[in-house]
Amino acid sequence: MIYITIPVFNRRDILRDCLQSFEKQTNKNYKVIVTDDGSTDGTEDMLKKEFPYVTVLKGDGGLWWTGAINMAVSHALKVCDKDDHILILNDDLVVPENYIENYYQLAEKHPKTLIGSVVTDIDNRDIIYSGGVKINWLTAKVSDRNNGKRLSDFKNGYFNDDISYLTGRGVLIPSKVFREIGIYNNDHYQQCGDTELPRRAQKAGYKLIVSYDVPVYSYIKEEGHINNQDNKLTMKQIKKYYFNVRSNMNLKYRFWFAMDGTKNVIHGLWYFFMDFARITGHFFRRI
Repeated sequence: MIYITIPVFNRRDILRDCLQSFEKQTNKNYKVIVTDDGSTDGTEDMLKKEFPYVTVLKGDGGLWWTGAINMAVSHALKVCDKDDHILILNDDLVVPENYIENYYQLAEKHPKTLIGSVVTDIDNRDIIYSGGVKINWLTAKVSDRNNGKRLSDFKNGYFNDDISYLTGRGVLIPSKVFREIGIYNNDHYQQCGDTELPRRAQKAGYKLIVSYDVPVYSYIKEEGHINNQDNKLTMKQIKKYYFNVRSNMNLKYRFWFAMDGTKNVIHGLWYFFMDFARITGHFFRRI
């Protein structure tokens, strides 16, 4: 069984699109768990009326991504069998009809592996946005594989195994991973904890791959998000850039990822210094 875990906060219509794409799956052997973290936009009523089969867990609005996904994962761990899988999925994704079917085939071919989805733009579903991320642990340079290439140019069965982490944009995780290494780290990462756990699993001996047979179509251009590459920045936004809970550039998250992801404290401090220099340059180039 695959347990699909989805956090949501005030994105009713986007979540509806996501869940409707699962209703079209060729393989129906899955269950959906949604953590609604205090939405006030009618998400709760929509779930009751349109998706009564979905297990809905309630937050108070203060869970953020990590707390919400941990609530769903913890629930799944209580009811799943030892050989079941848990799919981590953000709410702003739509999937093709063979998504679950292909994931079952991949899980059989790749045991002891966390399997991520290739990400494309929902407005242009053949153009790859993220095909797997590779980090240079000395320079903190991040390379996103095959960005801008056509998904249709890759043969069936293609996957990228030279990667450093996976995100919440679709990753199938054996339930035993959580039982062995724990759930997402809510102490260090209110948001952005999706990248740390796969790295932790990798250090514990699990493989990470991104499969191009399980694409997700993402609402990449979320209006108003500071991390949107199309947005210009001003000096007034520097505090938000470095310290806002929702910012991927949040220094707390990046410090702990440096410490948690590297070999030792010295390596972690060096990585954080290089990473800080890179994201600072990134900020000023966008002014």
